[in-house]
Amino acid sequence: MHFSGISKDVWYEAISALREQGWSLDMGGGLDHSWALLERDGLRVEMEYDMWGEGELVLTAADGVKAKALLPTAVLAILGVP
Repeated sequence: MHFSGISKDVWYEAISALREQGWSLDMGGGLDHSWALLERDGLRVEMEYDMWGEGELVLTAADGVKAKALLPTAVLAILGVP
């Protein structure tokens, strides 16, 4: 699953929602470019944000069904996933 064009507010909201659900977070970057790596139960969510291209979220797990089951409903709603 790959999502792009995520606004800065939505990008940070998704990170916050995942952290609240117990996902581990490794995060870095600066003013122009930021990245986040979240992991839980064998799933890995890679996120990047830059002020020119906005944000993106990539689920590297091959099992989309498992990803949908583990992602919080709030994150799915933020990303527009039914």
